[in-house]
Amino acid sequence: MKLNNIIMMSFVVLLLLSSSCGQPVNKEKEEEKKVEEKKEASAIDVIMSRRSIRSYKSEQIKDEELNTILECGINAPSAMNSQSWEIRVIQNPEILKKIEGSFHNAPTLIVIASATDNFFSPVDCGLLGQNILLAAESLDIGTCVVGNFTNFLNSPEGAEVVRSLELSEGYKPLYSIAVGYKNERPEAKPRDKGKIKIIK
Repeated sequence: MKLNNIIMMSFVVLLLLSSSCGQPVNKEKEEEKKVEEKKEASAIDVIMSRRSIRSYKSEQIKDEELNTILECGINAPSAMNSQSWEIRVIQNPEILKKIEGSFHNAPTLIVIASATDNFFSPVDCGLLGQNILLAAESLDIGTCVVGNFTNFLNSPEGAEVVRSLELSEGYKPLYSIAVGYKNERPEAKPRDKGKIKIIK
């Protein structure tokens, strides 16, 4: 009787050991699969979740976050790799006060300037800006493209700000991007799929 009990116990122990040894491997594979699925979906998720943010926290974004966003920006494609843009980042509170209201009180304003002698520069600058928007969203940092900022720069009050940008000759501000930690999370506005036409 004792021998039968020992054999039964040994069998149960072997079963438990074999099942427990298999679990970590299966769990590890499941985790790897999840990571891969997340990688595949992440770019689409970022694109679909980005919104124009018009309310920001006063806290300044971290330098490493800003550097990542800018690095992603300049890795945008450009015609013949001309990189026909210049970027100026305004975080100086005194300068930002002069243009208060033009950028939804964000603590950072990125100014994108285009080359006046390059026909493709506005497109290059647009691609650069989209990279900035998506990189920021991937870090859960809010952005808003501010087109009317150029109107301010062309005004008498804006002349001093233009000088402070120290743009190279032949470059002019095209648009700006407000950047900061989100103080709102608006819903997506509807998109018109009727604008799409596939020609086969």
